[in-house]
Amino acid sequence: MSITTNKSSVCAPPLFPSVGRFPTSKLQVEENYNKQKKEENRFLLQCSESAGKKTGFTCSQSLHVSLFFDGTGNNDKNDSEKKDDKIPHPTNIAKLFHASLLAEDAKLKGYFSYYMPGVGTPFPDIGEMDYSGDGLKYASGGEDRINWALLQLVHALSISLGDAPLAAEKMKTTIADMRAHWPLTGEVNRRNAFNNLLEPLRSKIDTANPKILAIKLFVYGFSRGAAEARTFVNWLSEMFTTPKGAELPEQTILGLPLSIEFLGILDTVPSVGIAHVAPFAAGHMGWADGTQQLPDEKKYPDYVKCCQHFVAAHEQRLSFPLDTIRRPNGTYPSYAKEVIYPGMHSDIGGGYPKGDQGKATGGDGELLSQIILHDMYAAAFDSGAPLSVPENLIPEGIKSKSPSFAMSSDSLIEFHVSPILVGRFNAWRETILSEKETQQSGETKTAVGYKPHLLSHSLETKIEEQMGWITAWRIGRYARGSYQVQGFYTNATQWDAETQKRKKDEYDEAVSEIKQSRQTKRKDSNDSIPTAGINKQGIPEFEPTLDKQQLREAAREFEHDYYDWNREQNSVAQVILDTIPKYAIYLINSDDEQVEYDEMKKAGEGLYSKLFIDRLGSVTKDPQMALVCALYDEQIHDSRAWFMHSTLNSREPWAGYFRYRMIYSGNENNKDLSLIAVAGQVVGAATLVGGVIYTVKQKNVQNVLGGVAGTIGVMSAEYKIVDLATGLDVPLLPNAMDLLAPTKNIGALVSSQKQQAIGAQHNQRMDYLSSYLGIDEPSDVTKVA
Repeated sequence: MSITTNKSSVCAPPLFPSVGRFPTSKLQVEENYNKQKKEENRFLLQCSESAGKKTGFTCSQSLHVSLFFDGTGNNDKNDSEKKDDKIPHPTNIAKLFHASLLAEDAKLKGYFSYYMPGVGTPFPDIGEMDYSGDGLKYASGGEDRINWALLQLVHALSISLGDAPLAAEKMKTTIADMRAHWPLTGEVNRRNAFNNLLEPLRSKIDTANPKILAIKLFVYGFSRGAAEARTFVNWLSEMFTTPKGAELPEQTILGLPLSIEFLGILDTVPSVGIAHVAPFAAGHMGWADGTQQLPDEKKYPDYVKCCQHFVAAHEQRLSFPLDTIRRPNGTYPSYAKEVIYPGMHSDIGGGYPKGDQGKATGGDGELLSQIILHDMYAAAFDSGAPLSVPENLIPEGIKSKSPSFAMSSDSLIEFHVSPILVGRFNAWRETILSEKETQQSGETKTAVGYKPHLLSHSLETKIEEQMGWITAWRIGRYARGSYQVQGFYTNATQWDAETQKRKKDEYDEAVSEIKQSRQTKRKDSNDSIPTAGINKQGIPEFEPTLDKQQLREAAREFEHDYYDWNREQNSVAQVILDTIPKYAIYLINSDDEQVEYDEMKKAGEGLYSKLFIDRLGSVTKDPQMALVCALYDEQIHDSRAWFMHSTLNSREPWAGYFRYRMIYSGNENNKDLSLIAVAGQVVGAATLVGGVIYTVKQKNVQNVLGGVAGTIGVMSAEYKIVDLATGLDVPLLPNAMDLLAPTKNIGALVSSQKQQAIGAQHNQRMDYLSSYLGIDEPSDVTKVA
């Protein structure tokens, strides 16, 4: 499953302290504060040198702008709400936002924090009022969120320069102007809109009081929000200009030095949802196309100072492909670290409520994501991030200053981590370190700061190893049936039919009330605050709680696959595309499925005795390994058991528990893919079509092991393409099968087909135009123009 043969090593997290990763001394807090004041102290020194005497004070500051891009379907307003029997479940991005400096006086001192709700959720500031299936499926709204974040730099500068802040309506109209129009990237639109807003501020830079010395950014993101964060960093670099005669861009805005002091991202997933349902796989969509590679430190030296990317060791849904920060040549940026953590996608980014699937029943402090929250906090804090701290750790000299750095009581609760979880996590950590690495680490539970441990193997190798461990656990729990007497199953919630109906009725009533409130406000022209009701945020789509059923069905599926019991295979995957998307759509090949099945099953059986002592699934007597087993039992969720269940009444089709996760590095990947559509055109089609029905149906495969039968893909499938307008089969080019041949190096094919499609569509438009103008030769159209 290699992307390239020479791959740099990935990292393991450091040993987790028993008290968590908050600073342990006032000295640490002072060091963090001094990093924030570095430019001011340097400027003060320069002023003293110029004056020939020590200057005690200068009215100056750097702007510290923190940006928080939340994950797909995650929305702080909804997720943090405490109402009725609802359990708050903010993500780690939301919790970090809560821990930033949010007091109003913080802006006066140059501290700004901005939160972007996840795609598929309401974001009134950009005109999105409701939860959206398109946002969840196709990342619609992602571009607007990134552009909104860019505008917040103008907003922060306006306030700091004493100008009026950007009005909400002005932002909305500007965001519309910034959007890309295919095949153009939007770079020119963004730059023009951005610079038009900045220009009136230019004259105020020299006279600003306090004087602005630099703009320092701290950017966080989870899931597709991590992809947005990476895109933001790249789009912001496009705003830099290269002075005449210079070789490199000048990394400034309005002449002010700008840097990304910290980029903290959690399990980057640029494409998820129905558009990425196996065997169909969406490539990098619009705004994520070509924007996920981190900036080149040679072209932009010291632009990004530090990047940490925490990834899930056990996520395997084909619909949640990972985008590594490693470059396609196999190396990591010099400023970046990629660190593997146990668990699924949302075990890393957070968002699971306590008790979900019977996990973390002891409270939020037992959620596995709490470890990742603390580690990301510590990594950012080490980079000088303006984050609040427990009040007792603030030095007297800082305590008297504004804004306050004291962490709120609510944030302290959100950061609680259970000693039980810490013990289990540290025991798991030994499964990712080799014996030699464990001996050489020399770490203690009182280590200060965040220092990940460099391993001796690549991301792919370590993920393969970890999939062996969770397969061993699933053999003991799912295949052997012992899950039925475990706490996570007996404590799992299951709504009965009556509860489902009552909850659905309550949901429908709430939706109706919101719609009625908006309509009333629109009609009431005398309302002094008409937007209050009109902008009332929608609520998430209804989803019944069926944890027990989902776990039971998941266990049955794993059991059948593990024992090679044939299960009926009649999967049909069909995508109806009214308009062929501009981003790439792939078809996952099945060549590697048998190999992956054999490898994971063998690895699981080899590790089984580490976790269990008999075929009944009785836990080992080894205390460390018992803690590892407990982590799988009580902390690590089963994302596949839940995903899409309420939509399809089954788990993710064409996939299974014996598949490795798809990993992208740029446009390269670790699985064989066939390119079926890109740039608005079906690959291999002999004619241009406006829409198609693309159907893939499994053949009647004989003598196929149950373990891979559920995932049989391209090589054992029948597929056809039907023109949506005519109902006729779309004819294929003579070399269509060559173009559809599976490959891991899909990037070159995507590029060539995109150019061909753009050319074909241009020629088609020219033909239409020449026909309309009555011109025989399309080339004469330009002469007429």
